[in-house]
Amino acid sequence: MATQHIQNVTVRGIASAVPKRILEVRDSKTFPSVKEAEKFIAAVGVERVRHHLGTMCCSDMCQASGEKLMAELGWKPEDIDMLIFLSQSMDYILPATACVLHGKMRLRQDCACFDIGLGCSGWPYGLSVACGMMQSGGFKKVLLLMGDARGIAISPQRVPENESKATPLFGDAGTATALEYDSSAAAMTIDTYTDGTGYEAIIRRAGGTREPVKKEHSQYTVDEFGQAHRAIDTTMDGAAVFVFGISQAPRAVKGMLQRTGQSVEDVDYFLFHQANLMMNEQIRKKCKIPPEKCPYSLHDFGNNSSASIPLTMVTQIREQLTDGASHKIIACGFGVGLSWGTVSLTLQNCVIPPLIEME
Repeated sequence: MATQHIQNVTVRGIASAVPKRILEVRDSKTFPSVKEAEKFIAAVGVERVRHHLGTMCCSDMCQASGEKLMAELGWKPEDIDMLIFLSQSMDYILPATACVLHGKMRLRQDCACFDIGLGCSGWPYGLSVACGMMQSGGFKKVLLLMGDARGIAISPQRVPENESKATPLFGDAGTATALEYDSSAAAMTIDTYTDGTGYEAIIRRAGGTREPVKKEHSQYTVDEFGQAHRAIDTTMDGAAVFVFGISQAPRAVKGMLQRTGQSVEDVDYFLFHQANLMMNEQIRKKCKIPPEKCPYSLHDFGNNSSASIPLTMVTQIREQLTDGASHKIIACGFGVGLSWGTVSLTLQNCVIPPLIEME
C-alpha cells in the first residue's frame, strides 16, 4: 500500500459522455430466452448499456466531457496546465492519446500531457498521480480524462454489426474530472495497491512487444465456456477477479476509514467501480454500508471500467452533489493489473453538467 495525504487540490467538476445508442439486455440474443436474460439481470444488475457502432473512440467521449466541463467552469484552453488520459482504449499504440487530445482541444504548448494505461482502478489512481503533481503549486488547472470503449476489448465474433449477440455487461463511456490548486482545499487521502502476481486474470495477450501481433493471433479458439476468443482480444478469469474484488475492496475501504478516523456513518456516499451487482453487493455488505449510501449506475450503463465512478456521480447523485453542501466521499476502484485504490475526499460546490449523449 502507498498512502498519500493530498493538500491544496480540489475537485472543481465532473462530467461524463456516453453514446446515445442503447442496447437492452432483454433484447439481446446472447440469451436463449427471456427467462435467462432476467436471471442475468438479477445477478449482474445490468438492464441496458450504451454502445456505439461507428468510429467513436473513448477519447471522443472524453473530449466532449472535458470541453463541456471547461465551458461550465469558465476555463479556457490556455488555462490548462496538464491533461492526463487514463484508459485501456488508447487511439493508437503511439503517440499518447493525451497528445492527440491536446491538439484537438487546442491547449497551449507548455501543457504536460501523458497517458496512464489502467482500467477499473483508474479514478483513485488518476487522482493519485494528478494531485501528487499538483499539490506543490506547479500545476494550477488539470483535466483528468478517463474511460473505455468496449469494442476494442471484445471479440468481434461475439459483437457483430447488429450486436445481436453482444455480451451485455460492458458499456462505453468517457469522463472528465477538473482539478484545481487551492490552498484552502479540504485534505484528500489516497491509497493505491497492486498485486502483479495476478496480472493474467485480465489480459490482452497479443499486440505488445512481448507478443507482437502475428497472423495466428487472428484465429479463434473456443474456451471451456463456449466463447470464441483471439489472442488480440481481452480475456478475463471471472472467478479469480470475483475473489479478488470481494476480498481486497472491503479491506481497502475499511483501511481508509481507519486511516482517516471516519466511520461509515460519517461518509455520505461510497462509490465503487461498477463491476457487477453480485460482487458489489458482497463488498457493500462486508463493509456494512447502508444501500442508500452506495449508488449504482450498473442498471443503465453496465461496467464502464475507469469511467464507472465518475459516471455514477453524474447519473445517480448529481443533484445531491451540486446542492451547495459539503459531501464526504469514499471511492474504490479495482480491476486489471491486478490493481486497486481508494480515495477519501470532500466535494463542495462541484460543477456537474447533465450527462452528455453522443450520436
